[in-house]
Amino acid sequence: MRAIRTRTARTTTARTTTAAVATATVAAVMTVVAGCGSDSDSSASGSSSDVSGDGEVVITCATCQESPTDPFLQYNYEAVERFNEEFAGTYRVDTIENANAGSSDDRLQYYQRLALADDLPDLFQLNSGEVKALQETGKLHDFAPNLENDDEWAGTFHDQAFDALMGSDGQIWAVPQQRDAIGIYYNVELLEEAGYEEFPSTWDEFEDLAAELKAQDKIAIAMDGDWATMLMWVNLIGTQPDGAEFLGEGIVESDNWGADSAVVEATERLRDWHVEGYVNSDAFSGDFQNAAAPYLTEEAAMVANGPWFVNTNLKTDSAAPGLYEKTGYAAAPGWSEGDQGTVVVSGAGWVSGTTDERKLEAVEAFVKFVSSEDEVLKQAAATGANPPVKVDAAAAEDANLEPLAVGLIEEAAELTYRYPHVRVHGPAGFGTAWKNLWPAYVKGEMETDDFLQRLTEDAASEAAG
Repeated sequence: MRAIRTRTARTTTARTTTAAVATATVAAVMTVVAGCGSDSDSSASGSSSDVSGDGEVVITCATCQESPTDPFLQYNYEAVERFNEEFAGTYRVDTIENANAGSSDDRLQYYQRLALADDLPDLFQLNSGEVKALQETGKLHDFAPNLENDDEWAGTFHDQAFDALMGSDGQIWAVPQQRDAIGIYYNVELLEEAGYEEFPSTWDEFEDLAAELKAQDKIAIAMDGDWATMLMWVNLIGTQPDGAEFLGEGIVESDNWGADSAVVEATERLRDWHVEGYVNSDAFSGDFQNAAAPYLTEEAAMVANGPWFVNTNLKTDSAAPGLYEKTGYAAAPGWSEGDQGTVVVSGAGWVSGTTDERKLEAVEAFVKFVSSEDEVLKQAAATGANPPVKVDAAAAEDANLEPLAVGLIEEAAELTYRYPHVRVHGPAGFGTAWKNLWPAYVKGEMETDDFLQRLTEDAASEAAG
């Protein structure tokens, strides 16, 4: 069975370490409780905000706070502690408490305000859509010269690792933190009870399965009106011949997404799943936990999410006993047999808002530290996400990387389609626009053309602030 094959994939090839991103949530805008360390109150010669009494160069990080709920922030926090110990007396990272440290709809505007005040932190993280918007302020550091001056470091990254983080003239606005394949989790036992020995390979088979699950009073696929729903929209677009092109370029350049037939077909098919009752009743909440909960309690057979779902949900007390052991992880079905695909993301990374040369030395030391083999493997173990850099196969096996994620990464290399996720590669305002418009469209209050035109326009306007 594919379910068993997916769960037991080996971790002994370098390909298993390719990876990526993901996302956890915090909310509400608040001001930073400590100064961000902008260059307006410091100098390259070393003011009190640059250098401590013992000569250390001190930089600020706005996404390195301790967090009991966000595994990525918690990893960052622990990495800072290790970095400060290793570089004691030379560099130190100070953590800023920041309500917008994780992924949120307000995060971009928060940093845009800091950029206007010339008060960006020395270190923080953005997804690729936010990078594209914030670099227009002219306040982000370009890492391209750092990489050009260190061929050995640059050569450790996977091909295309920087694609979603580059400017039009070759600038590199961020150093990637992860590179992941994102698939669909499914309950092997529920599929077997519905008569399926393997995960469906086409969308038609997927819908047949959904109908059978509904007949058994099960939710076919759990959604949230936000992240998980968008993943399925992207899967439906990306598994069409021109879908990856739209998700990579068209979604940014087009002024009307409804003019693309692949987008129209995907949008209408996703809407129909809601109309047919294949999804949970609270599928418009905007909260991923409303999608996670029915899967974790075995009310739903499937849910789309990244590899971090294992540590943050499947291996917690929220999951039904034994659910991890009966969970498989699959690529998206295709519109025709043999044309499956998966979301591959590397669109989140470390950015810097400082121009101070001494601080930039510390920033470079830190991003090299967190992209080292030891650290990316620690991050993979802590978050379930996979490294953006090449890692020795033996080291990857010793690190005991999550087999569900590794299985999909191995499979992704052979799939017909690989494509980015709109939430990290599209306009920065997409998430807010989608959540505002999607419920009305599904409920029949908008036609497809009107929905897609509004979605195009509102995503652009939200990104512009």
